[in-house]
Amino acid sequence: MTARKSKGTKASEELGSHAERREEAERRLLTAAAEIIAERGVEGLTLADVGVAAGYSRGLPAHYYGNKNGLLEAVASYIADGFANRLDQGSRFKPGLPTLLGAAENYLTGTPRTRKNTVTLQSLIAESLTEPALRSSVSHVNDRSLERLAAMIRTGIAAGEIRAGVDPEREAIIILGALRALVAMWLIDPRDVNLETVRKVFASCLKRVMIP
Repeated sequence: MTARKSKGTKASEELGSHAERREEAERRLLTAAAEIIAERGVEGLTLADVGVAAGYSRGLPAHYYGNKNGLLEAVASYIADGFANRLDQGSRFKPGLPTLLGAAENYLTGTPRTRKNTVTLQSLIAESLTEPALRSSVSHVNDRSLERLAAMIRTGIAAGEIRAGVDPEREAIIILGALRALVAMWLIDPRDVNLETVRKVFASCLKRVMIP
């Protein structure tokens, strides 16, 4: 005879199930929002459209994020964290200089999925220039991206792969700015910007600056 589950166990399972459903719903909503922004721009985004595109009600995005700016802030973090997670899972990169070079390689690799996410992030960055409510969120994304790059540089210095005189924070700003500018140029005119060539040249420049 099967023993009955205790009330505590049942409640715990229900809470876990609810958290899992919410996590899945947020993932689908943010993915749908990123795709809409990539196709229509920030101005073409509505919370109702996001809910429908994700397969939920028109009102669910407002329930989770409050308003459009709240959703845009979540999308910016979602894309930035997604890039970082893909890099963290790339075990082929040894910590330090190889990871830094791998991050640049990933950033400058154009696939249909990464292209959409890059268009979305670039759109949000541009929107933050004239939308103060979004600026703090994009600034937070910048800070996290810069800290990740700086950490890679510090690890490389400790391992003797990167010159001791390199300033991690300063170089991180230059690297992130250069990567974003190069990708923006590619998005605007992919016929004149060969990402494969750019990727190789950028890696060569990084090595010249970083290697002792």
